[in-house]
Amino acid sequence: MPRTPLDNKDKRFENHLRNAEKYPLPILDLGPYLSGDLSLIDKTCRDLKDIAEGIGFMCIINHGIPGSVIKEMQNKATDFFALPIEEKLALQVDQHERGYLPFRSTSLRESRYSERVQIDNYEAFNFGTDYDENNPHVKAGKRLFGRNRWPDDSSEFEKASLNYSEKMTNLALKTLPLWAKVFDLETEYFTPFFSKPHCYVRLIHYPPKTDLLQNEYGLGAHSDTCVMTFLPKENEPGIQVLDTNGNWFWPDIPDGAIIVNFGQLLERWTNDFVRATPHRVVPSIKKHRYSLPFFFSPNLEQRVTCLPTCTHIDNKPKYEPVSFQEFHSEYMTKVYKHFENFETTE
Repeated sequence: MPRTPLDNKDKRFENHLRNAEKYPLPILDLGPYLSGDLSLIDKTCRDLKDIAEGIGFMCIINHGIPGSVIKEMQNKATDFFALPIEEKLALQVDQHERGYLPFRSTSLRESRYSERVQIDNYEAFNFGTDYDENNPHVKAGKRLFGRNRWPDDSSEFEKASLNYSEKMTNLALKTLPLWAKVFDLETEYFTPFFSKPHCYVRLIHYPPKTDLLQNEYGLGAHSDTCVMTFLPKENEPGIQVLDTNGNWFWPDIPDGAIIVNFGQLLERWTNDFVRATPHRVVPSIKKHRYSLPFFFSPNLEQRVTCLPTCTHIDNKPKYEPVSFQEFHSEYMTKVYKHFENFETTE
């Protein structure tokens, strides 16, 4: 009988992944800015600018998100993934990317960072911005304009989830004046783009796994589609980051810090000034890993075009104007096969 790709365990591949070097990410202290001490805002913005045009990954500290909020979300996520599979499958992900994704329901088939299909090994549950049922796009079934879906008898899970999302949204919104200053724009320049930001959380469970297959990860190499991603430190290491020299490394993350990385929409918006940094997840050997990434993007239909301070006569805009709804929907359909089954309604 011929061997299949799932038979091809590759110890050299696995050793190469797990033996990557470890070093710290840049740290951005938001404490003085969030406390209203504007005397240090210039330094904060310089640091943010350096990180954005450099590695594009950082740890934020003194961010104001209570540890209890993160811990409660971790506990509720653990409880959700312990539910019987029948209950989870009753919430299988829809065209708006709300609901449950079973194990191995995705494989990253197209990537700037890998020549071969990458095998993923996780299960996830998505929730986010809830659009009113009377919204014409909701009625028409337009991609991403959806309602959240929750398990039966899950009021505590829903409450913790929405509280976590709200706290993260407020933190992300507070950073917008910093970005305006980084790009020499009016303080409120970004406000109209985020009057109803499209935010979503992907609760992810990565089981432990040894004897990895060829090109198998927890989650394959990718960069996010959003403007920013906020990721609290997890219970177990797993994320690896690609530095500017093309080397993968394990980031050293301080306790209580939140990782922030920048996405492809911000990369486009800034004419490639900001780096949408590739990252991936390596499965743990012994422990289950639970991850709580929060993705932050503009209003779904708000088109973004090159920032006026990111273009000049020798650096013309590289990208056409695009909304997050357009960009993300096209990307997900192209990269993940199962999204081809969802018809895009205009």
